[in-house]
Amino acid sequence: MYASRSTLALVLALCLAPTVGLAQTGEWKQVWADEFDGDKLDLTRWTPAADCGGGGNDERQCYVADPDAISVQDGMLRLTAVKRKTRGLANPWAGPTGPMKTGDYASGKIVTQGKASWLYGRIEARARVPGGQGVWPAIWMMPELSTYGGWPKSGEIDILETVNLGAPCEAKGDICEGGRENRVFGTIHFAADAAGAHRQAGGSTAMPASPDGFHVYAVEWTPEAITWSVDGREYARAAQKDWKRDDADAGPAPFDRPFHLILNLAFGGRWPEGANAKGFDETALPATMEVDWVRVSQR
Repeated sequence: MYASRSTLALVLALCLAPTVGLAQTGEWKQVWADEFDGDKLDLTRWTPAADCGGGGNDERQCYVADPDAISVQDGMLRLTAVKRKTRGLANPWAGPTGPMKTGDYASGKIVTQGKASWLYGRIEARARVPGGQGVWPAIWMMPELSTYGGWPKSGEIDILETVNLGAPCEAKGDICEGGRENRVFGTIHFAADAAGAHRQAGGSTAMPASPDGFHVYAVEWTPEAITWSVDGREYARAAQKDWKRDDADAGPAPFDRPFHLILNLAFGGRWPEGANAKGFDETALPATMEVDWVRVSQR
């Protein structure tokens, strides 16, 4: 007996429906990882950045792809910021050619763009971050393709950021305990309207105690929400309604496209230089962010 097209469509929809449900409610399964077990960066997974663009934030470092800034040893990735004259592209977003710039500092940044990206999942890293006025380590994600337009229209997911750890600040409960900066930040950036007005959502928490300074920083990213945690404790959550554009219907956009990973250690920039003791302190250098592992799981 031959079924009608409408009947076949209904059967197909019913068959697919449980699969969609399982994808959102099943257990996490690791789909990608780097344990940094070798003696050099795995270039099949990562591409080192090399530019003096300042991250679009007036950061003072130039990123370089040499062992002073990026190294893997003893089962650990190390991204290090040092004081060193460095020359590179002033505007890397315009392409591989263009005006050059010389900076006073060098540091490391690695990205998975073009090699690995994911739509939804649990993205986590075990890391130890440095402190000092002007020191800005980050583990974050950007869209593989700018489907909705340039930043911030296509979104940004910041898994971990700290700025000026240990620098003076006003104590409020467990925040800035002892009058010293101790916050961890998790944030998403997106557009408030079609014109691209910037908006953000997320939160911060006090850095938990740790005998060795390492913590596991993570986001869980689904169509409905993005949550941030440190050492398994959730501290911030953004739901669809929090990133809905003022002129658009509610929905998962722009966080409904694949994003790639970025690890970097910046020095200076508008945020750290405008906070805490203000400016930047060269005595914080050299500064190193150590990453034990990075893992991506999906349902």
